[in-house]
Amino acid sequence: MSFPRSRHAVLRLLALLGLLAAPAHAAEATFPPTGAVGLVPPPGMVPAKAFAGFEHPSGASIVIIEMPAEAYGQLVAKFTPEALGPTGFVAKGTGEGLSVTGGEGRLLRGSQSANGLAYTKWIAVVRGGAGTGLVTVQVPEAARRQVPDKAVEAALGTIAFRAPGNVADQIAALPYSVGDLAGFRPVRTLMGNALLLTDGPKDIDPEGEQAIVIVAPSLGQVPVAPGQEGAFARKALGTIREVRDIAVTDEKNSTLGGAAVVRLRGTGSDTRSGRMMGVHQTIRFDGAGYLRVIGLAGADQRDVLARIDRIAASIAVR
Repeated sequence: MSFPRSRHAVLRLLALLGLLAAPAHAAEATFPPTGAVGLVPPPGMVPAKAFAGFEHPSGASIVIIEMPAEAYGQLVAKFTPEALGPTGFVAKGTGEGLSVTGGEGRLLRGSQSANGLAYTKWIAVVRGGAGTGLVTVQVPEAARRQVPDKAVEAALGTIAFRAPGNVADQIAALPYSVGDLAGFRPVRTLMGNALLLTDGPKDIDPEGEQAIVIVAPSLGQVPVAPGQEGAFARKALGTIREVRDIAVTDEKNSTLGGAAVVRLRGTGSDTRSGRMMGVHQTIRFDGAGYLRVIGLAGADQRDVLARIDRIAASIAVR
């Protein structure tokens, strides 16, 4: 009896004779619609309806934010316990490398409190294919038996990349439509529900030279009592990290289709360059949630700020 000489043929013969066990098929990564970054979620977690990622009945979540490949270096440079500390994240250790098929990554573990709840948290920045991903996992302390640390660690080890859908497909999958882009250019969607627009040729603008608009609905139910919309909007204005010392110069209250709408305009200084910026924020309150439009441009670019009004007025919830 003659035997095959090639390694491939030998392995095939052994498999046919039952002397070589067939490899188990690993679960394939699940991707958000049109998304390029996915993973195998922990048991019990399903694709989220309100954002790109996964959710669990206990309140645990995995949020995936996608960015261009060149963003990886910028994120890693700020991926330290000290840099993330002001956000409320308390890191456990200094972070470590994260194995990513066909790419690379960094992982930080820690904890954070929000809305009166304590969470165990993982933050991973990864690069692969032609993109960068920021994957954030948070599990309420009370749910750690339902979504154990071991399951989260295993899921982070399955992060994978694929070719992303084009921008038009990403926009079509949003839970709202924008009827008038007012000359702004769509760059990409964020978290599967937010849209980034810019007024310039750069997709990545670390110096903040170009005017930008971000359209984003609330994550989950965030009820605001009638009559409190203005106070909520002013508090939300203070969460814009790109601009500090924001002073409100104009406030307009109206209704649209029965929903309360608050538009604020103001000025502040860019946290990176110190130059004066014009700030626009429109929030439409509808039932248990809201839709927020943020616009940033040079304080002297009055025409650009006026165009942001057109964008906000043209948005329709699907």
